[in-house]
Amino acid sequence: MSAGRIGDSTLANRVVETLLATSSVPPHASRSHLRLDHKAILFLLLTATVLALTAPAAAKSWHVSNFQDTITVNPDGSALVNETITLSFDGEWHGIHRTIPIEYPGPNGTNYQLFIDLRSVTDENGAKLKYDSSTSGAYRDLKIYIPDAVDATRTVEIAYRVRNGTRFFDGYDEFYWNVTGNDWPVPIDHASATVHFPAAASGSLRAQAFTGVYGSAERDATATVDGASVEFETNHPLPMRGGMTIDVYIPKGVLKEPGGIVKFFWFIGGNPAVFLPLVTLAAMFVLWWYVGRDPDPGMSVAPMYGPPAGISPAEAGTLLDDRIHPRDITSTIVDLAVRGFIRIEETDDKGLVFHHKDYIFHLLQQRQDWRGLAPHERVMMENIFVGDVPETRLSSLKNRFYTAVPVVRTDIMSALKQKGIYTLDPESANGYSLGAAFCILVPFAAAQFFGWADFLSSVPIAVVCLLISAVIWWLFAREMTAKTVKGASTHIAVLGFQEFMNRVDGERLKTMPPDTFEKFLPYAMALGVEHHWAQAFAGIVKDPPSWYVGPGYGYGMGFNPIFFSSSMHGMATDMHQVFVSAPRASSSGSGFGGGGGFGGGGGFSGGGFGGGGGSAF
Repeated sequence: MSAGRIGDSTLANRVVETLLATSSVPPHASRSHLRLDHKAILFLLLTATVLALTAPAAAKSWHVSNFQDTITVNPDGSALVNETITLSFDGEWHGIHRTIPIEYPGPNGTNYQLFIDLRSVTDENGAKLKYDSSTSGAYRDLKIYIPDAVDATRTVEIAYRVRNGTRFFDGYDEFYWNVTGNDWPVPIDHASATVHFPAAASGSLRAQAFTGVYGSAERDATATVDGASVEFETNHPLPMRGGMTIDVYIPKGVLKEPGGIVKFFWFIGGNPAVFLPLVTLAAMFVLWWYVGRDPDPGMSVAPMYGPPAGISPAEAGTLLDDRIHPRDITSTIVDLAVRGFIRIEETDDKGLVFHHKDYIFHLLQQRQDWRGLAPHERVMMENIFVGDVPETRLSSLKNRFYTAVPVVRTDIMSALKQKGIYTLDPESANGYSLGAAFCILVPFAAAQFFGWADFLSSVPIAVVCLLISAVIWWLFAREMTAKTVKGASTHIAVLGFQEFMNRVDGERLKTMPPDTFEKFLPYAMALGVEHHWAQAFAGIVKDPPSWYVGPGYGYGMGFNPIFFSSSMHGMATDMHQVFVSAPRASSSGSGFGGGGGFGGGGGFSGGGFGGGGGSAF
């Protein structure tokens, strides 16, 4: 027998012995009952290896077993909130995110900031848990690390103080609080809350609760008033992104409404200083001089008879002022229609009294034929025609398309960066500007905190200085973006094309191709000159475009480019409103108001302060 054969046999024997050692076959029967050829053994090993590599990973899941709030509302309207969140983990997890909204719509278009002071994050035994606290947009994000969150049930207790969570109205006060939040991507088996008020509130409180997804007026929860306390409890589990919102009516005289000075400082939310404008001017000028200046392209603006090569309408609109406007996104829809990917149909849904204008987008090319689309165009198509549906109404995109808008904006900016337009792109420029603002404010805040200076000795001067500083910062921040030489020349070319569309005359247009009007219409919309562009074609263009169907635009009907441009402007406005529409926590109203008072349906799940949600990681 060859040496290779002996080696293989030895390996086979060892595998046999190993299998026998871990099996239930008696040792004395090993040779007589198991005569396995070494090739069979190797085959079994290979099979086991393949099965191990292709076996699906262990399923992971989690949900909230119980969400319990204990809230104490103080005589000054501030509240101490203690959240006890019990979580069930299947598989290996490391912790959760708890997000709490801190910005809400205020009166007259202002913002209302909720001031939250975090006290502690512990487990059920009071042991401190590691966490990271950050502010992201309108949310306070707590990233909480939970040890041993593997196939286990764990409890997290979060304690924080809310300085301005009570609303004060002329005839009554109100504690309107979203207990769980409506942004949990998992169900909540049970939720409850106990709210304690000052003793003076005994016998005068009224309460109600709302459950379900954001905006729901469902009342699948009990509200029990017991003296100066109110208890709330859900009757059934809450679905994914479902929450419980509580609403307590408090008569006047129980709580002491904050004075005007306190409300004023809540409104400005900062610490201005006399020297703040001078420091801001110096810091922002130096930053702009070294990183934010555009190079000289060596050319001036002159009329251009077409857009720069390789620049889409959305990109051209962005290059005007280095910002992505709603018209840049909506012009992309018209451009896709002009290029034959979709057809737009305007409809007028009439009711008994009112009528509602809507738009139907018809898909003309299937997904496999979407060659040549830029990334932001593909994202829009995929989010309008979900699952390759043949048609979609604009109204059906409400509260849904908003999730795609940030991706579209990112793709537009990424495309410009890839084309070598910027040395300092707008996003990075914003980072520089925000960093400068931070560096400017920190010394003043530190001096105020440690008592080295009193920048609030004169409130009017402080406010004026803060506003002046904000204006200086804003003016420099607008110019902080820096282009390359190519980017600067492309910007000049876009301005030249805009100049042409603003001043073009009928005689010049008669020498241009017949499809010039609709071919460049998306650019006119992105550059904000669609009205001038349409006026130039009055009396020249006789037939409506084939990609748009609507009242007055049928075959054989008279066509007026000016009226058509107005229709496009109206459609762009409607699209913008739909594209950015998204559920948002609201505190500007009252759960007891809204035409009906207590029990009148003024509140809803997701209303009031608080809320948010969370996720696991």
